[in-house]
Amino acid sequence: MPSAHSKATIVSMAIVATGLTVLLHEGVGHAVTSWLRGGVPIELTSNHLSSLHEDRWVEAGGTLVNLAAGTLALLATHAAGTRASLRYFCWLLAAHNLFSGTGYFMFSGIFGFGDWEQVIAGLPHQALLRTAMSIVGLGLYVLVAWLLAIAVRPFCATHATYNVIGRLPYLASGIFSCAAGIFDPLGIKLLLESTIPAAFGGSSGMLWLDGMIPRPLPEISLVVPRQAAWWIVAAVFGVAYIVVLGRGIEFAH
Repeated sequence: MPSAHSKATIVSMAIVATGLTVLLHEGVGHAVTSWLRGGVPIELTSNHLSSLHEDRWVEAGGTLVNLAAGTLALLATHAAGTRASLRYFCWLLAAHNLFSGTGYFMFSGIFGFGDWEQVIAGLPHQALLRTAMSIVGLGLYVLVAWLLAIAVRPFCATHATYNVIGRLPYLASGIFSCAAGIFDPLGIKLLLESTIPAAFGGSSGMLWLDGMIPRPLPEISLVVPRQAAWWIVAAVFGVAYIVVLGRGIEFAH
């Protein structure tokens, strides 16, 4: 039954998975790539990395890291077997990373804004590149949704269960991201142009992927249990994330 899953644990996992996804994108994908390529990171927040001497690889780094991390998390989802908490957390981590990664191609291709707009800046045939990027991004996004639908099947004993398993963490993650984004030094404009579209648009596949869940009953049925440890981790991590990364970390340069 839908009520068998612990909503508090699911929301807690969603907060941690969301924060880790952003840290992978901004902290590892952008900041570390910038440092490795001789750039100078200036400021890191939950919404952006400011760096001197950025290039195409620095701009692409965030998405590439998310895709790599999401792929590993999806594989770990299946490898976790009947360990319900671990399996579900890996599923959430895979969903946020893979939807963020594939969704960025569509976002930049359609709106001409964001990391991949910077990646292709200055290259010839811009209209063709943006069109191809949008089509490829859409195809990958749907493929990711299908793979995630298969992976989440053991947690959905009924169709209505997905409201708790998929839509609840989507909403919790979006609110958490916006709570941190409000404090970004670049102000409300970045919140409207980047944070909200990324938080609610990037992972919007979580709203409808239940339509792709296989109909046959799963071989195993799993339930996300009540685990106070996840509540504590999410509370500590969430507050630290908003207070520290929301306002931003400045680097000496």
